[in-house]
Formats: sequence, C-alpha cells, structure tokens
Amino acid sequence: MKTLTSNTVKSLLFISAISISSASCANDSDTETTDQVADGEQAHKDHCYKCHTDDVYTRENRFVKSIDALSKQVVRCKDGNNVPWFDEDTDAVVQFLNKKYYRF
Repeated sequence: MKTLTSNTVKSLLFISAISISSASCANDSDTETTDQVADGEQAHKDHCYKCHTDDVYTRENRFVKSIDALSKQVVRCKDGNNVPWFDEDTDAVVQFLNKKYYRF
C-alpha cells in the first residue's frame, strides 16, 4: 500500500476546499442578496439609528431620488461620522435602505 506524503495530503485538502467553496458560490443570488440586506440592516441598526429614525426615509420631501443618490448619501453619512465600514458594508446598507424604503 502506498503512503501519501504530507504535500500530497495538503494538495488534496486544498482541492477539496476549493470544491466546497465553488459549490457554495453556486447558491442562488437571492440568498446572497438576502444576506447582504440582512447585513445592511444590522449595520444600519448599529450606526444609523443614532441619528435617523424611519421618518427620514419615509418623509414626503426626501431628497434621495435614485439609487446613485442613495449610495452617495450613505457614503456621506459614513464618512462624516467616521463609521468603520468597508465598501461591502456600505453597499449592504444601501441595499437594505433601497429594499425597505426606496425601491429604486
């Protein structure tokens, strides 16, 4: 019986990890979007509700009229308040706000 070297075992484990990762990437984009929206909701709760209530998003005279304007406003708030988000976090908040309030 042939014994596997440690390099062979490492290679097999690496290939297995790639296969598992690839399989998980093949999930529905709906699941990814749902996760992103949920992440955005949590980030919003953690940082945005300190200044904003739902009223700011639902008022009749709101000035955000497009997804691009919404994204820019979220970035302005993030930068102005030194919120430590990565771009993915900012995008998630935009997706959450769009899904819940704006529907662009």
